[in-house]
Amino acid sequence: MLIQNSKGATLTQAIARTFDGAHPCSLCHVVEKGKNAEKKAGAIAPVVKIDMILAAHTAPVPRTFVPVTYFSDIFALTINDDSPPVPPPRSRLG
Repeated sequence: MLIQNSKGATLTQAIARTFDGAHPCSLCHVVEKGKNAEKKAGAIAPVVKIDMILAAHTAPVPRTFVPVTYFSDIFALTINDDSPPVPPPRSRLG
């Protein structure tokens, strides 16, 4: 609708004409018919609302404790105390 109105007028005038409500398009008519049909259908069959109240559960749920054992060998870092052999110093002169 905005595009059709903007072909013969400025953009400001086209926006005003599109959204003023006095110049509805074919889609606006279809939407209005749908709204009227919903209102008529809603007046015939009222919706019955059922309220239900749930009582709180009073029996405590026992929670079992499961101890977790961690294997320290898996997470431990292996430390090698053997140091590499140190060669004797060499003289560069000769």
